[in-house]
Amino acid sequence: MTCPYHIKLMFFLIIFVVVIIPGCTTLDTDLPRGDEDLSFVVFSDTQQGFGIYSMLASNIGKIEPAPIAAFCLGDIMLRPGNELEWLNFWYYSNPITEKMPVYIARGNHEGNEASDEYALRHYGRLSGDNFYYFVQHEDLLFLILDTEIKGEEGSIVGEQLTWMKKQLDSAAGAPGVENIFIFLHRPLYPQGFHQGSNLLNADTLHQIFLLNKKIRIVFSGHDHFFNCYLKDGMHYITTGGAGGPLYHGNGGDYHHFIKISIFRETKRINLKSIGIFNEVVEDFDI
Repeated sequence: MTCPYHIKLMFFLIIFVVVIIPGCTTLDTDLPRGDEDLSFVVFSDTQQGFGIYSMLASNIGKIEPAPIAAFCLGDIMLRPGNELEWLNFWYYSNPITEKMPVYIARGNHEGNEASDEYALRHYGRLSGDNFYYFVQHEDLLFLILDTEIKGEEGSIVGEQLTWMKKQLDSAAGAPGVENIFIFLHRPLYPQGFHQGSNLLNADTLHQIFLLNKKIRIVFSGHDHFFNCYLKDGMHYITTGGAGGPLYHGNGGDYHHFIKISIFRETKRINLKSIGIFNEVVEDFDI
């Protein structure tokens, strides 16, 4: 005997809720209101996956109190030089931009001359023609680096390296800076699909980062999954799950964004990775 269609549909919905998202009692759940002093969010690699990204953006827009900023680590588009993809990105980012600024690190999918022209037009937060820059909020310093400079792809060298060292040296002795966070598209030490394709000067950068005791986390995208890689006490977080096809086989293969919470009194930094149904998957202190 066959089941009526509506009974079949109800059966599969129950299976979906119980098997696919165990522990979730509703698909429209909200994160509890945070008690942190402030927070920011990080995501990467939307790559035209706007169905997924729209859900994540909606969840980010509902966070209370609102984060101070969102950082996108590149590959917002599938093909470079397509201005329509920039327009789509900002359209679907509206729940975020209504609450906070968005800062972008350039990805390899944004890397050609035509795309640079569009990117300079759409970033809106660059002081010049460089795609590396810094943002400071109270005692937090955010360094956004560019792994896609023509002729220097997959590295941080030349003028950018000199600039980065200058910012870090200045912040090291600045009493007004307590925490430094670094953002770039390609990981120094990929742990997923691109494992083995380290940044060309990864070890040099790693040693520079270790010398500055205010650097808390280095964030990257590029690999479409979540990963936390601890090297000599430095946290390297990969968060490439904002919409592009997931990379399977290494764990962490779920769509997500990251929320970083700062608790000043206890000097605690908390990281949560949050999925498309607002479920908290990873939750740990740095």
